Amino acid sequence: MKLPKKWLGEYVDLHISNAEFIEKMMWRGFECAGVEKELSGVEGIVVGRILSVAKHENSDHLQVCAVDIGSEVLTIVTGADNVFSGALVPVAVVGSKLGGREMAAVNMRGVMSYGMLCSGSELGLTNADYPGSEVHGILILKEDYPLGQPIEIALGFDDEIFEFELTPNRPDCISILGMCREAAAALGQSFREPKIRPVKGEGNAADYAKVSIENYDLCPRYTARVVKDIVIEPSPTWMQKKLKSVGMRPINNIVDITNYVLVEYGHPMHAFDLACISGSHIIVRTAHENEVVTTLDKKERPVTPDMLLIADEQRGVGIAGIMGGLNSEITDSTKAVLFESAVFKGSNIRATARKLKHVTDAASRFIKGVEPVGAELALERAIELVSELKAGTVVGEMIDIRKEKPADREVTVSVEHINALLALDLSAKKMADMLETIDIHARPVPGGLHVTIPHFRTDIESGIEADWDVAEEIARIYGYYNIQPTLMRGDTFRGQINESFLLEDQIKDTLVSLGLYEMYNYNFTSPSVFDALLLPQDSELRNAVRILNPFGEDQSLMRTTLVPGMLDSLVRNANRKSKHLRFFEVGNTHVETGADLPEERKKIGVILGDETADFYQLKGIIEELFRVLGVSGETYRQSNASYLQPGRAAEIVVADGTRFGIFGELHPDVAASWKADGRVYLAELDVGAIAGERNSHKRFVPLPRFPAAERDLAVVVDASVPSAYLKRVIEAAASEVIVSDVRLFDTYAGFGIPAGKKSLAFSFALRAEDHTLTDEEIKHGMDAIIDSLKAIGAPLRA
Repeated sequence: MKLPKKWLGEYVDLHISNAEFIEKMMWRGFECAGVEKELSGVEGIVVGRILSVAKHENSDHLQVCAVDIGSEVLTIVTGADNVFSGALVPVAVVGSKLGGREMAAVNMRGVMSYGMLCSGSELGLTNADYPGSEVHGILILKEDYPLGQPIEIALGFDDEIFEFELTPNRPDCISILGMCREAAAALGQSFREPKIRPVKGEGNAADYAKVSIENYDLCPRYTARVVKDIVIEPSPTWMQKKLKSVGMRPINNIVDITNYVLVEYGHPMHAFDLACISGSHIIVRTAHENEVVTTLDKKERPVTPDMLLIADEQRGVGIAGIMGGLNSEITDSTKAVLFESAVFKGSNIRATARKLKHVTDAASRFIKGVEPVGAELALERAIELVSELKAGTVVGEMIDIRKEKPADREVTVSVEHINALLALDLSAKKMADMLETIDIHARPVPGGLHVTIPHFRTDIESGIEADWDVAEEIARIYGYYNIQPTLMRGDTFRGQINESFLLEDQIKDTLVSLGLYEMYNYNFTSPSVFDALLLPQDSELRNAVRILNPFGEDQSLMRTTLVPGMLDSLVRNANRKSKHLRFFEVGNTHVETGADLPEERKKIGVILGDETADFYQLKGIIEELFRVLGVSGETYRQSNASYLQPGRAAEIVVADGTRFGIFGELHPDVAASWKADGRVYLAELDVGAIAGERNSHKRFVPLPRFPAAERDLAVVVDASVPSAYLKRVIEAAASEVIVSDVRLFDTYAGFGIPAGKKSLAFSFALRAEDHTLTDEEIKHGMDAIIDSLKAIGAPLRA
């Protein structure tokens, strides 16, 4: 926020140095980024009088001037042809700076030149700043200024501009009045708030214009005034200088009035040519489907139904809070104007500006927040300026369309709580007096402080945060440097990591130890991945949560599965010639279930894409993970997951039917969609299901003291019987010996085996804890296993 020193002086008496003022404002929460001169890049340029002009002996176009700068007479060579004896001119003496260049004595064709005569353009001036500044040649000063006087003082461009950095919660300070109010409080002065002179118009404004609001949620208040017999001309010099001092370009008196009020009061305004408004009827509405508005910058901007427009009875004449329309622009032929000062919802303006990729100065202020009272004050100030500048005839009274009448906000805060927050011991009366210095009226009440929040302080909350907001104001006024530091007080407790985080860490540690790299993918996904995964239309994985403000269509949904992200990462690494294509991810997925909130599910994803990977390696990784986590009793059955290869996919369940997840080989069609080379194996496991079945209690089992008897056998079963089922039967056989290390080591189907059957061969160990098994005990153990297998239809292979 730019704050010119002279403008500040209209409301505050500044009798301290710039450095002291900057420090005082810093302690109030306003950091100064720097101070720049109004006439930037000009240093040491003074007023001089040309005493004589002589032709240069060695040049046809150069002239040698004797120039009196008060302290001495300088010889200066110039190529300008408009200099003459007796003229007052700007002189850049040796050592002065102009546009970042330091002046030095120069030998110009045998004559030493000790300076330079300056043109208006070299000083950065225009005709609006000083008549004759844009004339080709040296700037000739028309007034009789003292010789040697700095040129910026002579021309009245000696102001200094403070550049303050504002925090987002103080939109009231994006204005000259807001900053001056804070400056007055920082300096211990009363703020000389300007009084707006009411202007009563002629006739009835309703005869010239009417206003309707169709969406009060997006526009709670719209105020307007009509001005006829408009005179379009340049603004007065004082207004142009003020606008230029804050970086705004003067245009004409009507546009400059709205910009001046924007800077002074911080409330954006706009002016419409009433002759261009169909039916003289302003309608505040949302855009129609496929509507296009051409804005003042002559760009056609397609608008959508969620954007707010200022329209007439036929078309849009402006995008609310962003920019006016070209079809209602103020021109030299404009005769009647409607001045607009409205309140638009900041979040809607932010969304509109983002979609249009066009953030204007007005839009940034609406986004930060404006308020209804400020809209009225800004409008009345603009009309006062119209009257003062004789820019037109004001018609009737203010048109005011609003949802509800603005009312003061009042809160009661706890003095005890504020003192506790700040480690102070201030009375309620003391706090009330301090708040009065920044125009916040307060009075002590039993148990606290009753505060009336001024309309411009939209940052002070009315709810549970009021204590903190008022405490911040007290701290700023009291002075942060006056608050003595104290040690932290409060109850302490031992920190700990909850079970879910411990489980996640254990999962990650185990998978890393198995040679996998962890990856992180976005939680967002594209609607196209569902078809790429060949998911049925009724698949639960299609019930994705749609994001309201996505980065793009390819990230418009919350992911329901980790698979697309894993495939993206695998292919990306493969394309970059990575040699290690074994990854895992632990992350959340979200499924829309129809409840108030979507269901969040934490999943484990594993993907193998190197040449050595196969189905059984992936299965071994899963089994080792389960072993470490204390999960047992899992079984495998064929999976019909659409994105896995039929016959090479399995799902993992336990006895009660709880589904742990699926794994298998990627379907070739899915692999083709991702352009994945070679065979890819992946798994997706449910962390919640695993957590519910794991046994984290470990029991120490000593190493066997006695040798085991290793045996094997082969049985014939139906081709559909899973080997894991037979493994559990062997382990659970009713034997008096211990059966351990049961492993499938061979599968065979073909010659010698009936059709529809297969042969499965298992090895295992028989032992006892307290002695070496006898041949008889081994025989009884084998018989028990064989009987158990026969009971389920698995006879020994002949």
